[in-house]
Amino acid sequence: MMLVCRLLIVLFLSSLASFAEAAGIPINNPARIEDVQKIVSTFGIDQGMQNAIRRDVENNNRTKPELFFDQEIYMRPFTVDAINLHTSTVLAKYISHDYAQKLLKELPKPVGKISTRLWLIEMNQNLDSARSEFNKLSAADRKAVNEFRSSPTFLSMLNALNNSKEERKEELAVWSGNEMQGRVRQARKSIAELMEIGIKLGKDEVGENLKLSERIPLTGQRFFDQEARLTFEYLRANIKQNLRFSEELKALDLANVLKPANLTSHQGIENGNLVILTAENMFDDNSKRYDSLRTSYTDALEKIVMSPQQRQEIIAINKKNMEDILDLRIRRNEHLRAFLELKKQVLALCESSYGKIKVDGDTLLFDNDQDVNKYNSLVKQINVERQALLDLEKQDLEERARTLDTFKKK
Repeated sequence: MMLVCRLLIVLFLSSLASFAEAAGIPINNPARIEDVQKIVSTFGIDQGMQNAIRRDVENNNRTKPELFFDQEIYMRPFTVDAINLHTSTVLAKYISHDYAQKLLKELPKPVGKISTRLWLIEMNQNLDSARSEFNKLSAADRKAVNEFRSSPTFLSMLNALNNSKEERKEELAVWSGNEMQGRVRQARKSIAELMEIGIKLGKDEVGENLKLSERIPLTGQRFFDQEARLTFEYLRANIKQNLRFSEELKALDLANVLKPANLTSHQGIENGNLVILTAENMFDDNSKRYDSLRTSYTDALEKIVMSPQQRQEIIAINKKNMEDILDLRIRRNEHLRAFLELKKQVLALCESSYGKIKVDGDTLLFDNDQDVNKYNSLVKQINVERQALLDLEKQDLEERARTLDTFKKK
């Protein structure tokens, strides 16, 4: 069975880089994280980073449609507050407690407010817009801004941003990867639960009040989500089909066709032949419905927008799965046909000996050895075919259990 086991793409947030490439060393008297959070919020660094992540997603979707991300789902964890905390946790290690305190005292002052406003214009628009706004200031304000921006207090923040850049990028990459992996685990858990139910159903270990999940959690990565959703819906449809078929088969009562009491009357023999004919049609219809589900599933998978390598992988997996399924189906159908045919031969034998057979408890009594030997031979063959079907079912369940175990470990 094809299952979702794709490697996830973690976007490289290149546009978050604003300064030189030099990596810094954390200082000995780091600032309090809550102080740095206020600084990051005042300068809109958190909002700017959120905008940068969003631009990276948009650019990825334009240039790499096979790696398309649903922006609304992908951006859910990246709130301004969450970005602020992750950024400030790293940045606090690179700015001293004293300078952070001094900066917080300067920011509410007129020169701090003007400098912050210019910073935001440059970040959200461009440098030319900030220069234009700066030139509109009075000479005194321009002088005050220049002095503030060249002060050790302000430069300490710029140095902290510069020196922490690589660690902040790594922090965001790890955070992004962990968020995506968490969503993937939830999606895979939903699929694994259905696989487990399918196995339990094969072992007749499913209770009457079985409830199947209606939907699978989404990760935001379109290729992964489409494949996961198709697999989830395919497994769910299979379970519902198997449940329906199991109920129909129980109602048919195929196991009682050859009960001795049913083999000594025309009505019993006629009913037995009708039950076997119905069973043959049911097995055939169930097989066709399963094939239809499988074909729809594989066709839909191959229509997903994906890279050539991913498409080649899916086609190869499909081919291998279909070969395995076809081999099992052929062997099962051969034994099933033989099983039902042998039952019909028992009914034919009893019909030809009608009136000559008696029932003693659960035993048929024939009036000649030839019929006894033929009956015993047919029952023996029926038991052989029944065991062969049980062995194939066991083989199938064991293989599915191994697949589930492998899936859970990935």
